Amino acid sequence: MLVLVATKEMQIAHHDESGDYSYTVDGELVTPVAAECGSPERCGCDRGFPGLASNRATTTAQVVNLEHITADDLRDVIDGVLERDGWFDLIDEHERHELIDEHMECIAAVCAAFPVGTIVGRHGALVYDRSIAQAA
Repeated sequence: MLVLVATKEMQIAHHDESGDYSYTVDGELVTPVAAECGSPERCGCDRGFPGLASNRATTTAQVVNLEHITADDLRDVIDGVLERDGWFDLIDEHERHELIDEHMECIAAVCAAFPVGTIVGRHGALVYDRSIAQAA
C-alpha cells in the first residue's frame, strides 16, 4: 500500500532558518492531516506531518510502498491515534468514520500525486515535492 513515512531526507538543517524539524521516528507512518493552532507561523504546525506512532511531527515525509500494510491496517492505526488523542470524545460513530476516511483520502491523494520515493513537504493544505526548487 502507498503510504507516507517520516524522513529527515532533504531537510536543510535541524532547527535552522528554513524552519525544518523532525521529532518523529524515521520510517513511522505520518498523515498530511493536521490540526493547526492560532499562530502556526511561530510553532510550525502548518508545515508538519504528524507521526502516527510518536505523536510528534516532521516537515518532510516520503511516499513509499509498504506491501505488508493494508488499508484496514492503516485505518486501525489512524483510529487508534485519534482515539488516544481524544478526537472521538465528543463525536458520534458516524463522525468517527468520517474523520478516519478524511485521513485515508488525504494520504491516498498525496501518494497518488507523487511517484514512490518522492520527498514531500507541507504548507497548510498544500503538499509539494521538496526536490523541486520553490519560487521565492
